[in-house]
Amino acid sequence: MKDERASFLAAFAIACFLVQGCTDLTKPPPGEPPPGEMPEQELFDATIRFFQDDALSSVLHAGRIRKYQKQSVILLDSNIVVDFYNPEGKHTISLWADSGRVDESRKDLKAMGNVVAKSDSGQMLETDLLRWENRSRRIISDAPVKLSTPSDTIYGTGFVSDEHLKNWHVEQPTGTTFRELLKQGERKTRPEAQKPFVPDSVAKGGMKDGG
Repeated sequence: MKDERASFLAAFAIACFLVQGCTDLTKPPPGEPPPGEMPEQELFDATIRFFQDDALSSVLHAGRIRKYQKQSVILLDSNIVVDFYNPEGKHTISLWADSGRVDESRKDLKAMGNVVAKSDSGQMLETDLLRWENRSRRIISDAPVKLSTPSDTIYGTGFVSDEHLKNWHVEQPTGTTFRELLKQGERKTRPEAQKPFVPDSVAKGGMKDGG
């Protein structure tokens, strides 16, 4: 009787484990609201301000904002605009995108679709996917990017930068930069050095005395 009961309990435990495993496979990734779940808050044409250590870190505006309290996620769509500020409160970057996702606990942002980030120092980044890490204050993209600076235009895939878009790195640069194109154009259009004009009389041995 004891052996039968032990076998039953073991079989029940295994069944529970298998059911739990199958259930986990169908669950959405952590932090993402399940499909069809209604948000706790839904705002239209709204603005949200985020703070880091009591200092304003960013101001976000979107045509629609959906907040999921349980997952600490905010979903954005209908064109978003985000202004970022450094710890001293100075404006650093403006960002535009079709949609986005905010991790409310970390204040991280993922921007998606026609993303443009323009710094106050003159750099502009264009891509389809961009992440802002609030703690490290870094801008990251794994997608193809186009970076325009006051002196050059760089293309590539994979990008990491500081919050000012000043200290940046393109992981896989591709194509020819604008600066290189200018150099190529200068080489093609640069006139050949002309020899100084020498009169025939001098070239043949000097001017003759007319007397």
